[in-house]
Amino acid sequence: MANIYFANEISKINPFSPDGKYGDNWVELSITNGTEYKDMTGKNMLFGFKVSVFSEGWQFRAMDFIEYNTLLGRNIIFTGIKSRYTEAKTAYQGHSIYDRVLRPYEPDVLIHSTTAANYCQIVKDGMLKSWNKVRNEHQICEHEPIGVLLGDPPDFRDYIMLGGFGFWSEIVVNSKQKGIVCMDVDCEYIPGARFYFGTMQLTRQGLLVRDGAHYKVKDDLPLSYVLFCATPDNVEIEGTITPRKFSAAADEAFERVIARNK
Repeated sequence: MANIYFANEISKINPFSPDGKYGDNWVELSITNGTEYKDMTGKNMLFGFKVSVFSEGWQFRAMDFIEYNTLLGRNIIFTGIKSRYTEAKTAYQGHSIYDRVLRPYEPDVLIHSTTAANYCQIVKDGMLKSWNKVRNEHQICEHEPIGVLLGDPPDFRDYIMLGGFGFWSEIVVNSKQKGIVCMDVDCEYIPGARFYFGTMQLTRQGLLVRDGAHYKVKDDLPLSYVLFCATPDNVEIEGTITPRKFSAAADEAFERVIARNK
């Protein structure tokens, strides 16, 4: 299925490449016993994804990571107990990153947040677009997306990234505004818009792509799929606006709207 190499840990010298180096075509997958987190991504010597066996659906997520990176021609170094890879591979039979059914552990709703300036362009276009698509249409002049500082690989620029409830998507907006990675969820910032999508609809339409750590849609996503869009103008929020306060107010507003429409 892929060029998978097994190691106890990632060393400074790549033992599996002729020159001993890690390039963009090398990634790490680690299945851990960690209880302090369910999963995490990051880049040190190479981009890696760590998923805990205490995370629901870990077998599928590990194999999504492998399939996604295999399709991009990358080599995968697996660090962990080899039998867990075998267990994950067995559970994954008949599945793919493009599954058109919602898996039991997957969220019903996915969210994408954007800045106020980008929101205006999104409304004008009638769709969300990937960073690369926007750049190719000469709508932005920035050299690279904020995701570079977060360790995202270059292929992420071809996708609209989606997340779940909570403040994580607002951290991206806040970091973009400040030009640095800012994890302070209680600092003042200017929210833009927070789009809510039904996961089932995206899945059935074949739009949803899984890479193990994230859910995303390639190239563009029409606003006709939006269930609700939260902005500072249509949510109840008082005082200084922070990523924590805005995300909570927006999620509450979404729940009220969905409840009324049922």
